Amino acid sequence: MPKSHKRPHSKGRRARKWLDPLALDRMFDKVVGFTSGIEVPRVLYHYTSWEGAKGIISSQQFWATAHDCTNDQAELVSADSIIVEVAKELRKNAVGATAKVLDSFVAEYPQKQIARMITVCLACFSVARDDESQWMRYGDNGKGICLGVRVIDEAPPEGSNGRLIIVDYSEGSWRKTLSEEFGKVCSVLSRPGVLTTPLNCKLGVSALNRIAAFASISAKQPQWACEHEVRHATLVPPASRSQLRERKSAGQVKHYLPVTVRSDGKRVAFSEITIGPNRGIEETRDQLAQLLKEAGYKEDDKEYPEIRVSALPPLKLNEPSPAAE
Repeated sequence: MPKSHKRPHSKGRRARKWLDPLALDRMFDKVVGFTSGIEVPRVLYHYTSWEGAKGIISSQQFWATAHDCTNDQAELVSADSIIVEVAKELRKNAVGATAKVLDSFVAEYPQKQIARMITVCLACFSVARDDESQWMRYGDNGKGICLGVRVIDEAPPEGSNGRLIIVDYSEGSWRKTLSEEFGKVCSVLSRPGVLTTPLNCKLGVSALNRIAAFASISAKQPQWACEHEVRHATLVPPASRSQLRERKSAGQVKHYLPVTVRSDGKRVAFSEITIGPNRGIEETRDQLAQLLKEAGYKEDDKEYPEIRVSALPPLKLNEPSPAAE
């Protein structure tokens, strides 16, 4: 039998295996997927006017306001400087593909940050129950309603890319999270076999941009911390912006997206509905009972809420509250 004609290995050398870009992309998917493990409170509260509550119960939809129409001028850009700073700090000790990716990310970020690339529509909730500041700002100065909505672990409506995100008000927390998550991308890029190819660099920059986008959506400046917000964010690409509707608020045109939070015609699962401290109790109880009945709720259904009355005394109304977003 003839001898094998395999090529002999040189002493001390190992055959180098190059990492397939598809395998690299799967690694990045796992890294970026860290956000899916964040635990959201089981009940969220939505403060609104009486008319707003009527619309939500009747339509089974919430209005998600476009990010450039909210009452926060720094929406989606609060963390921008921290995002770039963290990338530059990691770049100091980076080499090879990692250095190339970080350089590209920093250079491109001003044009690629999410507020420029896409519209993010936000329906805002709070973990604060029966909170005076929320009644004043969003609950029609206490004359409105607070809807307590149960968060159910089930598949979202078909075609929806909406998700719940807990808002982070701490710059120190933004920096820590970004350092950890950007660091994971850098670790993948530093593995043996990751070449500095255009495709690999593109995948790496994409992973950083996805992490940065999540940080941008979740970050708000500290002065908003009293809201204790959890937001339902829906991404609307430019080609789908025609889906947005318009309404007038405080003399301005606001764009918004009606959002259905449950699939297959399931009703919004209410834990409780609280009547504001400055609103008539008995009349509102009767009105809510009728609204719920007309929307298909039955008292023995798990989605049927307890009707409560705010425990707060009537609020002193000094100034009209800002328009709720």
